[in-house]
Amino acid sequence: MEGAEKVLNSIWFPNLLYKPIRSVYYTLKGNVAMMKQDFATAEKNMKKGLDLGMPMKEAEGASLLQMGMLAVQKNDLKQAESYIRQAIRKGLPDKENQAAAYLQMCSLMMNKREFRAAKDFFRKAKALKPTTPEIVNQIKQLEKYITRVPG
Repeated sequence: MEGAEKVLNSIWFPNLLYKPIRSVYYTLKGNVAMMKQDFATAEKNMKKGLDLGMPMKEAEGASLLQMGMLAVQKNDLKQAESYIRQAIRKGLPDKENQAAAYLQMCSLMMNKREFRAAKDFFRKAKALKPTTPEIVNQIKQLEKYITRVPG
């Protein structure tokens, strides 16, 4: 990570970069800020990257998912739901990201007390059979709870 950050910091004039490269530059700056738990800088850079337009559509979905996760961190649940729905619509690069998006939507729906939608998102996440330990653990935890939820 230090090497990547060093390369990113060596770019003095990002506005001189071609538009798709500049978009990726800001997205990477946002990712580095996320790793450092600097959510304000991460959000600012991710928004710049999204506003410029992503060269690859899967990357756009992944960036929107990250923006949704940032909004959840800031407890802006309405904005989080909007970003995650957009990410699902745009398409995500792999089943792990899709499962994470569906699980996040499940928890947002449970907060809104929309239990039928929450169960639907949970089923979609589980059907993807993710292998990432964090996501598998989340599914196991939710499985215990979701059977007792009405709807």
